[in-house]
Amino acid sequence: MNASLHLDIEIQRGDRIIVATAQLDELSTGLLGPSGSGKTSLLHAIAGLVKPRRGRIQIGNDVLFDSDHGINLPAAERRVGVVFQDGRLFPHWSVSRNITAGAVSSSHDSGFEKEIIDLLELADLLDRKPDTLSGGEQQRVALARAIIMRPRWLLLDEPLSAIDSRLKNRILPFLRKVRDHCEIPILHVSHDAFELTAISDVMLHLTGDHLTGPTSYRDLLLNTSPGEIDAMNLLPATVQSNDGGECHLACGELELLSAAVDQQPGDLVTVRIAPSEIAISTGELGDISIRNRIRGSVKQIHPWGDSCLVEIDSKPLLLAQCTAESCRTLKLEAGCEVTILIKASAVHTIADR
Repeated sequence: MNASLHLDIEIQRGDRIIVATAQLDELSTGLLGPSGSGKTSLLHAIAGLVKPRRGRIQIGNDVLFDSDHGINLPAAERRVGVVFQDGRLFPHWSVSRNITAGAVSSSHDSGFEKEIIDLLELADLLDRKPDTLSGGEQQRVALARAIIMRPRWLLLDEPLSAIDSRLKNRILPFLRKVRDHCEIPILHVSHDAFELTAISDVMLHLTGDHLTGPTSYRDLLLNTSPGEIDAMNLLPATVQSNDGGECHLACGELELLSAAVDQQPGDLVTVRIAPSEIAISTGELGDISIRNRIRGSVKQIHPWGDSCLVEIDSKPLLLAQCTAESCRTLKLEAGCEVTILIKASAVHTIADR
């Protein structure tokens, strides 16, 4: 990617100093951290809305900020698009005018504008005012406005935090469309790990005034304490059938049953299963109501606070959470053959497109 983002800065927030050093080369990066950790301040520093205490910010060969050389480009000259939590649309303008407000007049491309409007399915909303739109529609308009300016980076500042989970699941595929179709690098901030992993190639973690990463979600999870990051299994899958609330999914060699009702045969989805929703058995099961019963072998056991994350090769790999005492009682160790049990109601899906 010829628009790699280099960060080596310190940001003053009250009596705190946030240290952020990273080299971002992937098309989509997630920035995770608890509320108040400074995620928004970091985005604002990149966008030129907050001046760092010291350091350097560079995109490709272009230096945006360098305290040693007195460089601090104004926000308008950085070619960085920002989508805020509340959208920040102009209330007295139509959707169409709000979108074109992001265009650079000297290079306004009506063909590109139509392409983005079609991509985000906004054609039927162009004459409406923001106060007549749903929260999800407003965020799609804000996203279109940011993309129209053809930014070198797109910064998403918790754009889905005010939207309920059902609507969020409908908006995430649009973010994937932007990532895949426009090929604009994205830095997406959220405290919701599932939201980030749904579209991000790598993850950053901001906590304790220090930025760590980029790394994979799995490695980040295994190197944090319980409660810092939501633990989950994420699997690509295809819907095989959906009949009467029984949704059959193919996840590689694994077949799963979900209670999802919105997916149709042939849909590509991401499956989410919390490790805490997976039970492990080493003996005979007998008659039980749980339909997902999957054979596998223990690959590794990771201590995780007062509990353990058991990595099980069930093709694909799954993480199951259990107490240290349960691991001892079941005599779990690498190579041990087990059956994992997952309720259909614990198998959640989100459409990939």
